[in-house]
Amino acid sequence: MSSSKGGSLQDIQAAWERISKDTGSRISDFKDGYLTISADSSMRLVKLNLNRENLLKELQKEFPLIVKIGFKVGPS
Repeated sequence: MSSSKGGSLQDIQAAWERISKDTGSRISDFKDGYLTISADSSMRLVKLNLNRENLLKELQKEFPLIVKIGFKVGPS
């Protein structure tokens, strides 16, 4: 997977870690503009959902192909 700016899934993961400042979540899938993030707990999921719009806007600055993000609890 690569973005229009040449980013790989690893690039998006690195950006996610930097933007979210969250060590308990990881990218689990990216398909058709939809980025799925796996969180290690339901409490973390709630925190991420509260910041969904801001996180999406920041990610889109680097990876405009990301049009939506979703979260789930479980391994990536």
